[in-house]
This record gives sequence, C-alpha cells and structure tokens, in this order.
Amino acid sequence: MSKKYITLTDENGVDTLYEIIDEISTDGKSYVAVVPVSTQYFVLRKESSGKKDELFISVEGKELEKIAGIFDQRLDAIDYDNE
Repeated sequence: MSKKYITLTDENGVDTLYEIIDEISTDGKSYVAVVPVSTQYFVLRKESSGKKDELFISVEGKELEKIAGIFDQRLDAIDYDNE
C-alpha cells in the first residue's frame, strides 16, 4: 500500500501534513485514520530513580548530537511500508 497524505488547515490558518494510515467505509460513509507527519522527535535520557519509577531527562549539546545521530541512522533504516 502506498502512503497517502493530506494537508489540513486549523482554525488559526496553520497547515499540518497528515499521513492516512487506514481507510474504511461503513453505512455508506467513508472514514480515514490519520497521524501527523513530523520530522521532529525529542531525545530523552532514561534513568532509574532507585525506586520503580523511571526518570526521563532532556538531553543537550554534544550528547544530543551524538544520540540523535544514532537515532537518525536507525530510523532511516526502517521500512515502514513492510512492517
């Protein structure tokens, strides 16, 4: 299945690109499920608090550059069409 996209404009005039991830027809009407397409992601460092809770810490500077580079390579290698 090839990817399909639509651009929706919100009440403030801001355009957002969405990927159509599924389509159905029922009771004579058509529906789509969409997710926003974004090239941005956030990198957080996961740490243990010593309890059962996990802490998520924002990453900056050289650490961010290094880790984001690793994520970029891994994400570029994913074939989303064949999952």
